[in-house]
Amino acid sequence: MATDYHVPAFTSHPRTRVVAFAERDADRRSTVEEELSVPGYDDISSMLAAHDLDIVSICTPPSTHEAIFIAAVEAGCHVLCEKPLALSAESASRMADAAAAADIVTQIGYLHRYYRNYQRAMTILSNDLLGDLVEITVAHHSAPPSQGWYYNPTLSGGGVARDLFPHSLDVLFELFDESPDVTDASVRYLRDRNVEDAARASMTFGDVPVELSATWTQTEGVSRVLVVGTEGWLELDSKTLQGDVHGRPFEFQQGSLPLVDLGIANLFPASDEDAHTERIHDFADHAVAGDPDTSAPVGRGVAVAEVIDAVYERSGVDPRGER
Repeated sequence: MATDYHVPAFTSHPRTRVVAFAERDADRRSTVEEELSVPGYDDISSMLAAHDLDIVSICTPPSTHEAIFIAAVEAGCHVLCEKPLALSAESASRMADAAAAADIVTQIGYLHRYYRNYQRAMTILSNDLLGDLVEITVAHHSAPPSQGWYYNPTLSGGGVARDLFPHSLDVLFELFDESPDVTDASVRYLRDRNVEDAARASMTFGDVPVELSATWTQTEGVSRVLVVGTEGWLELDSKTLQGDVHGRPFEFQQGSLPLVDLGIANLFPASDEDAHTERIHDFADHAVAGDPDTSAPVGRGVAVAEVIDAVYERSGVDPRGER
């Protein structure tokens, strides 16, 4: 996450530059020092002591987030933290309290809201074009992670629910602006691992039922959202958004309408969409301006963590315990 996404995005932003990093693995630290030509440190404290930093970007296993986050905000740094924010809502709340006391800018690294199709869908939904919402179904399936710490519950705080549910919950919170009631949930262990590979949850936002599922099963991921309303429906993923409003069908590809309708097929413009860079540049813009009203501040991370804790509680499992 750091070298593939965060470093290039902060480097390409006109008002930020990468001046240091912390990495506790000595071999990895040496490699990245050579790649970036910036100094590396073995922990956050050493890095903060050596530099007067404006921003800290956290791309480490979830078990380390709280300590790094609090050290950074106490040093007066604005913080972008990858999801999940913390191993529990209790931990996330301590991070939120520290951020509030330090009066800094925070953002959690949720991704889906930066896909143009999701932004188009939110415009449709926020303008009530589907009428009253009837139900929502979200299915998020992706390849199993390559990093071993994902399968260590002490480091990850759980499996696929802790890993993938945050992206979907962030979008749902944006739509409903309220916390749901988790009415049912379950997890499954599809392979010989200490964390779950499959998770599902039933919840209600007000009187709207939502079904949420996630698995680590596919080499090429899919994350599809189906929203049904009294006046229409829409279905989307990062590439395609389609649906029907008052009997009129529509289709977008990565946020764009078709250039040409050939009758049997639509031709869409090429897309330069880069949601990862968009989210990091969005945070950088707010941090440079000192504007705390980011798209997903630390408080959103607390709300998401509370739902995930409730999912595990309903499932009857300890997400941080060995099987």
